[in-house]
Amino acid sequence: MKNSDILDAEYSGATMLEPEPRDLYIATSRANAPRKSNKLKVLIVMFIAVIFGALGDVSLSKGMKTVNATDPDGVLATFIATMTNPYVIGGICLLITFLMLYLASLSWEELSYVLPLSAADYVLVTLFAYFLLKEDVSPLRWTGSVLVAIGIALVART
Repeated sequence: MKNSDILDAEYSGATMLEPEPRDLYIATSRANAPRKSNKLKVLIVMFIAVIFGALGDVSLSKGMKTVNATDPDGVLATFIATMTNPYVIGGICLLITFLMLYLASLSWEELSYVLPLSAADYVLVTLFAYFLLKEDVSPLRWTGSVLVAIGIALVART
């Protein structure tokens, strides 16, 4: 008998590769177990995330209004002026923080719950644009912000 015949005889059964029934039960019961609800944690984290996101958007807007996009020195000068603007740098940092908090929330709860909460950013940006940037906000835009806020409240209650 050759060595390969001995190995074939020892390992020929498919039963060696099959998991024990107990292991299958544990694996399937964990996969089908209901997830613990993290809605309150997600609400708190997304509230903070939305503030960071809205402030980041406002900061980027303020920074870009100070950069002369039609600079005759060219694209490179505009790029350098943009990347060294403190408002742009701050806005990018705030938006990165928003993204990290958003990703954490997605790991705790379903997308259909987390994503609508991020829409609160639209409401806050409208408020911040009016109060911080002194922009004119039309009544129609205010109405849209109120409707978004109502939608967010409906989602948060589910």
